[in-house]
Amino acid sequence: MNTLNYVDFLDRSARVAGYRKALIDDHGSYTHAELANQTNRIGNALIAKGFKPETPFAVLSPNTNLAMISIIGGIRAGGAWSNINLRSGVTIIKDLLDRGGCQALFFHSSVADQISEIEQGVEALEFIICIDKEINGYPSLTQFIEDAPETHCNIYLPENGVGFQGSTGGTTGAPKITQAGQCLLTYSALAFMTSLTDFNQNTPPINLAVAPITHAGGFVALAVLAFGGTVVMMVTADPEQILQNISVHKISLIFMPPTLIYVLMNHPKCKETDFSSLRYLISAAAPFAVEKIARAHEIFGPVICQSFGQTESGFPLTFISPETVTAALSNPAQAGRLQSVGQPTITTSAIEILDDAGEILPPDEVGEMAVRGPTVMFRYLNDPEATKAIQSNGWQRTGDLGYRDKDGFIYISDRKRDLIISGGFNVFPLEVEQTLLQHPAVQDCAVIGVPDEKWGEAVKAVVELAPGTEVTDTILIALCKEKLGSVMAPKSVDFIEQLPRSAVGKVLKREIRKTYWQNKKENI
Repeated sequence: MNTLNYVDFLDRSARVAGYRKALIDDHGSYTHAELANQTNRIGNALIAKGFKPETPFAVLSPNTNLAMISIIGGIRAGGAWSNINLRSGVTIIKDLLDRGGCQALFFHSSVADQISEIEQGVEALEFIICIDKEINGYPSLTQFIEDAPETHCNIYLPENGVGFQGSTGGTTGAPKITQAGQCLLTYSALAFMTSLTDFNQNTPPINLAVAPITHAGGFVALAVLAFGGTVVMMVTADPEQILQNISVHKISLIFMPPTLIYVLMNHPKCKETDFSSLRYLISAAAPFAVEKIARAHEIFGPVICQSFGQTESGFPLTFISPETVTAALSNPAQAGRLQSVGQPTITTSAIEILDDAGEILPPDEVGEMAVRGPTVMFRYLNDPEATKAIQSNGWQRTGDLGYRDKDGFIYISDRKRDLIISGGFNVFPLEVEQTLLQHPAVQDCAVIGVPDEKWGEAVKAVVELAPGTEVTDTILIALCKEKLGSVMAPKSVDFIEQLPRSAVGKVLKREIRKTYWQNKKENI
């Protein structure tokens, strides 16, 4: 089957919007025409040195123009982009690159101290390029592409060719490596393009890249570039700088995890920031607390939206628009939709709720979410048993418990592995967390099961407070009892300065559980 490659979008942008700014960072900018030229040069340089289609490559860098250019250059050569997060730590990075067979690594000089260890630990590595300067004997990107032409690479990756290698979050052990086609990039971009209806080729988005572009933030950036839009890079997610950039660059699109949105809402300069250019504030990676959605709507305007995705299945798989969120805030009959991650995107996925036998459940019944679509992975690399465990009858199970309503809106109840069974009753931590987040003093929280002689597991809340606030455990427990009843309410609350988070901002419940389950039997 003949299918689009992602770079076909970029070639169109270069032709119809070549003059428009594509990338902006602290060191300068690139137009769409310049982006096409530079990425073709990288692709041609790799090909000239023997780089073959489906060969894994990675970019280890904060958000910069040259990092985005390197990602696209590797894609142009037909490579399999291995999305490694800078904040994962050198041991995890080295392991992922080695198991993934990474052959080319583009890195930023800020992580130069890690490269020698990575080089020694990754057997397949042949090309190591520092994107911003020559350092420690490694050539700069400028040197690497010095003799490479700007001519079109003209590499086509077929539908069954591996164009993406993803690393799972690793919140329950060593990260797995997924393998998918370039369709994952192409259709993820299309899913955003068809969902963000305020934008088109003539009025494209201006995206502030806050989340790492080497992970989920890169999917948003790729969609924006496919639109012919502009990506403004941020090296660090500094809240004050985010607010300033929104005003200076007239940002219209931001993707952030809810934790960072909560931090912005509590920042003293938030009240004086001009958000009039903003059209979409996309929340993903974790559920957005309903009470905080209402406050975010007041602060940022009618721009709040949510999506859901995962490394194994693509991003976004679902989308709920600002219009739907705004309607749900004003219409009590639709208020329940504020707990939804939206409806399946048109171009990416079919989503159903399955029981343990693999049968499709009717509306409003909780089961495991499963996905079909062009962005679903082919396999876990070198792990056929793990692949078989989640794939059957064309469906790929997500590991998330949830349900759909009669209108096709998807609701996530919780991660299947996070379910707490206390005294024989099922407790969904997400429901308790959503209730706790209603209190203005709670900036973020995690609810877990801890050992209990009587109940097997007892519900415990671990709470991170908003700056300058106080609240007692008694008040929070009483809030949950009032809203959810005694079974669901935490039996205890611990306060923590900062919850442990993964490189993409997800709360690491595994790390929290370790504190309470030492020398106990539990699948942490």
